[in-house]
Amino acid sequence: MSVPQPSTEDLPGYRRLALTLAEEIREGRYDAETPLPTDTEVMEKYGLGRQTVRRAFQELVADGLVYRVRGRGTFPTLQAPSGRTVRSTGSIEYLEEWAGTEMELTSSLELRRDIDSARRLELDGPVVARLTIRRWVDDEPFAVTEVFLPPDVGSRLVSEDKLPTGRAAGTIVAIVGAMAGPVSSAEETVTAILIDEELAENLHTAVGRPALRVERIYRNSDGRPVEFAATVHAAERYEHRLTIHRSGQHTA
Repeated sequence: MSVPQPSTEDLPGYRRLALTLAEEIREGRYDAETPLPTDTEVMEKYGLGRQTVRRAFQELVADGLVYRVRGRGTFPTLQAPSGRTVRSTGSIEYLEEWAGTEMELTSSLELRRDIDSARRLELDGPVVARLTIRRWVDDEPFAVTEVFLPPDVGSRLVSEDKLPTGRAAGTIVAIVGAMAGPVSSAEETVTAILIDEELAENLHTAVGRPALRVERIYRNSDGRPVEFAATVHAAERYEHRLTIHRSGQHTA
């Protein structure tokens, strides 16, 4: 079953350009001997300003898709030099895309009593809808996510046949946003944990290894929580990168 992809029409120009260049990289147009076009060449090809092009290349570097060598150019790389998969949180659109990865449903959606998750979703009752997703990149599992939803949203996922079968592109939060109102904000908490037996099996790693647990509460434009997600990443294959700016300032 195909999973609906978020529209790029409303994305800022630099993000649309970054997605275009990322697709060209995945198509194999560039390699260790063939660098990406220069800033000037990209400006001329797409009719964009220098600041937009520079920001797009910054996104690609932060995403771990390219690296820049002074005097030589910009070259593709599927992994960061550390060997980890690098994810850079820069926008809600980025969180909805998870470009270059696939999701796999590893548990059926179920309704369950979960007071803590219901509280995070600001529900009146204690019942939530729950499912588990494993995310893949380059045929390696690197994240397992427990997804908690309001019961009505979970019921719609099932009744409208929106859940993936096998491995599929996209994210649950993008599908939920299309159903319950576009996601406009996310609150994130990151903690360190140790891998247990179940996670070790799902992430192809060892029990007792360090891992990052990233919890996010996604809200729609009305401020209503539409998803609570708790994702565990095997630390040896994952690096989280965040760009922070002073209030009122933007990256050129």
